[in-house]
Amino acid sequence: MSKIHIFIDSTGDLQKEFRDEFDIDYLPMTVSVDDKQIIASLDYDQGYSLHDFYEIMRNGKRIYTSQVSNPVIEENFRKALVKGEDILYIACSGALSASVRAAEVIATKLRVEYPGRTIICFDPTISGYAQGEMAIRASKMRAEGKSIDEIYQWLDANKWKFNQFGTVESLKYLKQAGRVSAGSAFFGNLLAVKPIIISNRAGENLANIKVKGQKKAWSEVARLTVEAAEDVENKEIWIGHADNLEGAEFVKEEILKLGKPKAIHIGPTGPIIGASSGPGTVITYVYGKEVTI
Repeated sequence: MSKIHIFIDSTGDLQKEFRDEFDIDYLPMTVSVDDKQIIASLDYDQGYSLHDFYEIMRNGKRIYTSQVSNPVIEENFRKALVKGEDILYIACSGALSASVRAAEVIATKLRVEYPGRTIICFDPTISGYAQGEMAIRASKMRAEGKSIDEIYQWLDANKWKFNQFGTVESLKYLKQAGRVSAGSAFFGNLLAVKPIIISNRAGENLANIKVKGQKKAWSEVARLTVEAAEDVENKEIWIGHADNLEGAEFVKEEILKLGKPKAIHIGPTGPIIGASSGPGTVITYVYGKEVTI
């Protein structure tokens, strides 16, 4: 059986320790800071620390994001194919990025050049640590000897069981990125309303609940996360933050008041998601109930 090379991208949010442990690669996107384009590193090691990256936004500058470029996709795919590896690319939600569609165009060409290899470009209809957890689950199935087709079938059958709940400090960044309407952003900021942002079945980010006050919003994120987990004692919960460890720890403690998960992982949200949601964002992800919205 051919080895399966698993890719995520810069919205997959997995830290290096997890990527190394589970042998997961990633295709880097880019961000533009002060008219300078840099790699959107999940490790914040491309010229800006985690804190410095979000200080740029706090100081009023906008950071622009770009999808994975075609040359990056092709170069990385070819490296795997030359080694005789099959490819599973678990991409950013296709509703948020064109990376998965660009990868499929390149894969179509490469399948002709490497007829013995399998290339799957998978749209998980979500991003962030949910995307990363899918890659970890794929890695574990790979270690169990599952074929790439079996892994794909499981992912496709279960993708809507990965839940996301997040809240932001300010709606202006989501407005700039086109994630909420101008009217919603004005209403939310005017009344100090904090939206609870989910990922729906189309892979879009949707503010479906509004809560007054930051700590109440964090508590609601925790409640919704535990509720979605169902048998929370057997689930791992991921908490991402955009330079807001205090908020992430608050959400963790609120979760622990409601249940005792198998594990809670706290880590930075990657620069692509962070540039869209803004500094202070806190987002949870958990595998559990199927998303119906």
